[in-house]
Amino acid sequence: MKEAKKTKASSGSQPQIDKFRDAARELKTDQSDAAFEAVVNKIAHAPKLTQEQIKEFLRRQREKKATE
Repeated sequence: MKEAKKTKASSGSQPQIDKFRDAARELKTDQSDAAFEAVVNKIAHAPKLTQEQIKEFLRRQREKKATE
């Protein structure tokens, strides 16, 4: 079984929501409940991508960064 990568926010017996909030604070993101719910809703309704779609997406991201 693979071990998940640990970050500062994922240590200890902290509840998951608190880990998300800590990570958001570190990234200085919008911490409102409405913003959180919007992101969760977006993720929950996102279509599942195939391996080929993921590879294509990552290839485009690398090309985009290379041209910046």
